[in-house]
Amino acid sequence: MIRSASITTFLLILISATFYACGDDYPDDILLYTNATIWDGTESTAIENAALVTHNGTVLEIIEMNDPDFPEEAETVDLDGRYIVPGLINAHGHVGMADGLQTGSDIHSEENVIDQLKLYAAYGITTVVSLGDEPDEAFAVRDRGEFSENGMARLFLAGSVLNPSSADEAQSDVNQLMEQNPDWTKIRVDDGLGTREKMQPDVYSAVIEASHGHNTPLAAHIVQLEDAVGVVENGADLVAHSVRDNPIDRELTDLMLDSDICITPTLTREVSTYIYRDRPDFFDDSFFLAKADPNVLEELQQPDVQERYTGEAADYYRDQLPLAQENMMALHNSGVRVAMGTDSGPPARFQGYFEHMEMELMQDAGMTPIEVLTSATRYAAECMQIDENLGTLEPGKAADFLVVENNPLEDIRNLREIYGVYISGIQVPDVVN
Repeated sequence: MIRSASITTFLLILISATFYACGDDYPDDILLYTNATIWDGTESTAIENAALVTHNGTVLEIIEMNDPDFPEEAETVDLDGRYIVPGLINAHGHVGMADGLQTGSDIHSEENVIDQLKLYAAYGITTVVSLGDEPDEAFAVRDRGEFSENGMARLFLAGSVLNPSSADEAQSDVNQLMEQNPDWTKIRVDDGLGTREKMQPDVYSAVIEASHGHNTPLAAHIVQLEDAVGVVENGADLVAHSVRDNPIDRELTDLMLDSDICITPTLTREVSTYIYRDRPDFFDDSFFLAKADPNVLEELQQPDVQERYTGEAADYYRDQLPLAQENMMALHNSGVRVAMGTDSGPPARFQGYFEHMEMELMQDAGMTPIEVLTSATRYAAECMQIDENLGTLEPGKAADFLVVENNPLEDIRNLREIYGVYISGIQVPDVVN
């Protein structure tokens, strides 16, 4: 899916891809990233001693350094044996809805949105799909599309999370949302552990149908297995969050496989509900502290704030985190695509850092490093319907990539050792390493 902010970028990519695909020589102004080991996002192994060939922010191809047709006169960036992987994609984040621990209209601003997109990019997250409750200012930033030149992650948006009270209201709510040209629609099918009324099947079915009438995919927030089954049966395009109340069963697995529906596990969302009852270990992590606001960390260590991360809901999500991981692995092992997503962006869900924590939790749950990387690149792009020019380093796609010091195919934690981040071939300043 390509919205208005992406049309110019897409046309440049298409022109560059067409130029090279015609069989002509390279353009004069190509740029090569040389002496690297490159994983393009599609293969089970990486290409050693290789170069990434780019033109105007677009991938032309990957070639071996000893290729007899290697363009010796081209401009190069020598990566000295480092590793290149596609830019990481957060398939489920939130942008602009909080500033530190504050929420509400007083903190809504374009500056806040831009700062958060720069923060994602600094940690190697080159694209974020923000699934709901963003301020209008986020749409203004998205529509300008000035991401790569300003060191910001690309942005896709869902707008207000819809909660009609009846099937009759669904169409009007969706029609109103569509005035903002959202990339996704979002609903919550969740009773808040018994604290509120849950959206009923006839209502969410109507929202899904109305959203599809506008050719817009829909993501459904769920907690319980029965609701995951219900939203998939009724045509939801993404299951947002792992199932936490019961083990995944064959019914849900088969439904998701038959409809080719993905899931974003958001394991760090669970962590955020309870971790601040005490001082977290990652408050001493230099990779986290590089971009953390000391005032927010101090506030999170105040007794009255720590108290907010205790109680029935906090205990529930803490206790159910292992089941959420097991359910993620059950779906993954059955062939359901898992797209890396974190739910980062609300208070104390730290953008950029939580994506690395999420990937580490996925690896700890049983995924191999290459499976986690695929989840955070190709699958995230495919599942969020942005894979026409993102997610892999295939010819014709955007030159969004990370350069890291050590092999992330051996340990996903090696993604922390960031040497450089590039969006459309433009280097992001001030990355975390």
